[in-house]
Amino acid sequence: MASKAQGRLKYGPRKYVGLHLLLCRWLRLHGDGSKHYCYVTLGGTELKDVQGLRFADVNLASNVWSYETNQKRYALAKQTASDLTTYGVTVDLQCASLFSHKRQSQLPHIFFVDLTGICAWGDYDLRFGELFQNEVIREGDCLLITSHLGHHRGLKEIRKHFAGELAVLGVDEDDDGRVRSVYRRAHPTMTLFKALSLNGIQSELHLHCFGMVKYHDVDHTPMGIYGYTVSAGTTELRTLVWDSSTNYFDVNEGRLCSGDSF
Repeated sequence: MASKAQGRLKYGPRKYVGLHLLLCRWLRLHGDGSKHYCYVTLGGTELKDVQGLRFADVNLASNVWSYETNQKRYALAKQTASDLTTYGVTVDLQCASLFSHKRQSQLPHIFFVDLTGICAWGDYDLRFGELFQNEVIREGDCLLITSHLGHHRGLKEIRKHFAGELAVLGVDEDDDGRVRSVYRRAHPTMTLFKALSLNGIQSELHLHCFGMVKYHDVDHTPMGIYGYTVSAGTTELRTLVWDSSTNYFDVNEGRLCSGDSF
């Protein structure tokens, strides 16, 4: 979560440490230094993620779109975007939802869906489903999602909402600790699997979770960032969640952690 001062979104440095760790891992394992990329983000008022990407490699931000639904914050973001032109960064700001993005380039994309809430419940499965179905997010893209880890709707609602997914994963629903642990490490992953399944395209797209990081923001809110690649193929939930190649990192402690302790 961000602290607010005069309408500005002030995220703490741990968010960007986590984001850059995931981007480093993605670049090392899946990125192509010879390619140009488009970047689509919820960049807030300060666009710090855009600045970090520009510092790493200008080709990662060949085209940048940032979305903001709040009119006041949108105006502040325009000021920041104007300042960034000094460094050769052009940001196409949209006063709209990121989920309304229309793909305008054949270049591979990096999506940073920097949510302040929980990537579960609501209609996130429908929203992501539309992005996949309409090929806004498609093969060759990188998808990064932020989700709130500090609270949820209770174990009863977790069991109800993710009943099918927990069954496929072989989770004992009577084991509260296990249900809670799987929820923390996999609720965005299970939401994305729901999105694919709703559109019957889990046999067309392969999602791979290459890493997760957790951190506390400036107001001590526990957050997680989850990184995925998208390629042609099939997505199987058990493989997606239990993939041994997925790495986990605790920014608060500055060390690696396990999926069970995430």
